[in-house]
Amino acid sequence: MTVVSLQNTSQSICNECPVKDIALCHYADSATRSELCRLLHSGSFSRGQSIIMQGDTAKTLGIVTSGVVKTVFMTEDGDTQVLGLLFPGDFVGRAFEPEMRFSYEAATDVTMCSVNRRSFESLLSRSPSLEHGYLVTTLAQMDAMRSWTCLLRGRTARQRVAAYLLYRSATEDTADAYVETIGDRLVLNLRLSRIDLASLLDMTPETFCRCLHALADQGAVHVCAPHLIEVLDSARLEDLAGPSLEGLVEYPQRAVG
Repeated sequence: MTVVSLQNTSQSICNECPVKDIALCHYADSATRSELCRLLHSGSFSRGQSIIMQGDTAKTLGIVTSGVVKTVFMTEDGDTQVLGLLFPGDFVGRAFEPEMRFSYEAATDVTMCSVNRRSFESLLSRSPSLEHGYLVTTLAQMDAMRSWTCLLRGRTARQRVAAYLLYRSATEDTADAYVETIGDRLVLNLRLSRIDLASLLDMTPETFCRCLHALADQGAVHVCAPHLIEVLDSARLEDLAGPSLEGLVEYPQRAVG
């Protein structure tokens, strides 16, 4: 991990932060925000790199500023399951809970503002405004996980892939582009590996690929490249996704995880 201290130029860097209007620090009063900035360090993680390991005592917590972090659970048999995704503005780790129940890993290249857990907990205990921001952010991420559970529930493998593509095409993200407009074409940049996407959607990578190409065969999408999917017919894709996604596709960008 590459780490850069924010202490010397904390306020200017925080003012230019791409997630300053959606992260928990947005809710903090000016004095708390200044103190939090002094505690933060900017770090970068390469795809696949561990941020916090399951079962470890977390020394740091963080806020995603770019990229995607995956929440992973490892069973006693060593099998892993991607439970959710954290996007820019989301909070990594859990305050007042030293031992982590899940792992947090970089699903793509990630930048994150990290803070010492004990220092953050101390500031959180002294600042009602930051406590409010932490509560709002945490509850939003809990609602996101519930929404994701609803999105997957009662669907076939093909429907889950269609629902995921529809879901991604309906979200907007100013910090990390998932949706690209090329002329009048709507193209999704999946960004995650097929293995991670398959685990997230509770299927094998082979099944994910078969479902993706089946959707292409039915005229809903076009596979431009392994990570680029053009949506040809949104209405058709919605039909293939099964039960209505109303109320889920309108959820903010930080909707999964």
